[in-house]
Amino acid sequence: MPKTLEDHAQELRTQGYTIVEGVLSREQIDATNEALESIFEREKEIGPIRGWHNQTYKVAYMLPQKHALFRSFCQNERLLPLMQLLLGKNCILASLNGLTMTPGGQSQQLHIDQNETVPGNVLYINALTTLDDFTKENGCTRVVPYSQNRIFKFKQMDHAAAEKEVVYLEAPAGSVIAYNGGLWHAGSQNRTNKPRRAIHPFFCKPWCRPQWDYTRSLTPDVVATLTEEQKRLFGFFAKAGWYDPVENIEKRER
Repeated sequence: MPKTLEDHAQELRTQGYTIVEGVLSREQIDATNEALESIFEREKEIGPIRGWHNQTYKVAYMLPQKHALFRSFCQNERLLPLMQLLLGKNCILASLNGLTMTPGGQSQQLHIDQNETVPGNVLYINALTTLDDFTKENGCTRVVPYSQNRIFKFKQMDHAAAEKEVVYLEAPAGSVIAYNGGLWHAGSQNRTNKPRRAIHPFFCKPWCRPQWDYTRSLTPDVVATLTEEQKRLFGFFAKAGWYDPVENIEKRER
């Protein structure tokens, strides 16, 4: 029996991750790969200088600024409802990057995607979307299940011991591998001669600090093309709550 939206949400709440297959069609996968590869090609000279292209991975940041396809990417009807179920209807994008593990390159060390673990809570979710089949051979993501509920201290942890607990998350192209931002995880060594590409939509609750400030980073010409829903996702309407006596007086007078 196929898993429901709530089934996937419950897996993410408990073990820290879930895999949703068939989120992108073949046509969508091909179009996304074409867009991502065009960005990698444009950045082939500056990428190595900035450290974006290295022996472990090749990454492209700020995708919505660089290609129109990525301005609507996260509105996918099988992706966004899961994020909203866990993070609330007004969740926003903390970042949206594209990444491939370097063919014949090195493995990442285990890490987390937020500043610290917050046991018992889901504040950030990496909704990694696979653009190639993810296999152990080509460097699929590996995770330590349930580790989002442990304190993570990178410089003090026993990495060798943690590696004995990892699970390799294999999934077909077009899947979403969603995991808690506090889950211990890493990209693995790509032992093939082909790319292992993925898009990383990183969502958070609207009051959490995003990794990228889209409201100040997207250029005016790009902002002019955004729908209201896209602006909401990029954090244009997110406002931290605080007590404002002037605003409260004005509300009473209206």
